[in-house]
Order: sequence, then C-alpha cells, then structure tokens
Amino acid sequence: MSASSNPVTSIPVHTSTLRLLQSLKTGAQNWDEFLLESFENFLPPETLRELAQREKERDVPGSVVRTRHERLRAQGR
Repeated sequence: MSASSNPVTSIPVHTSTLRLLQSLKTGAQNWDEFLLESFENFLPPETLRELAQREKERDVPGSVVRTRHERLRAQGR
C-alpha cells in the first residue's frame, strides 16, 4: 500500500488514556506496532492475514513521515 493511500491519522483520546498508553508503549515501538500488537490476540485470522499483507507493502521513509507530520501540524491537526 502506498504511503499516499494510507495517510497517518489522529485519534482523539482523553489525556489520562494517552498517559496510560504511553506508559505501556516501549520507546522502540511506534504507535502502529504498539496498537496492533496489543490487540493481536483479539483479531480474527482473516484480519491478521490482511495486516501481514499490508506490512509487506508498507515501507515509508522517515523523511516522508516527518514531512507529513510537519504539514499536519501546520494545518493544526
């Protein structure tokens, strides 16, 4: 999946929820990895296969992620 067809999103949560999640997430994990790993045991097999396929297709350079982040921040998102 190309980076342009899979943009980064923003999920609104309460500050207390964010703090709890941040305390559980390791520094080596990005949010995608953390959330997917957290719910891996609850996902049906077909969803896990789809995620595995997407992972093979996903390879976004850090410079692209940084550019998107800066653009979204400039837009107030």
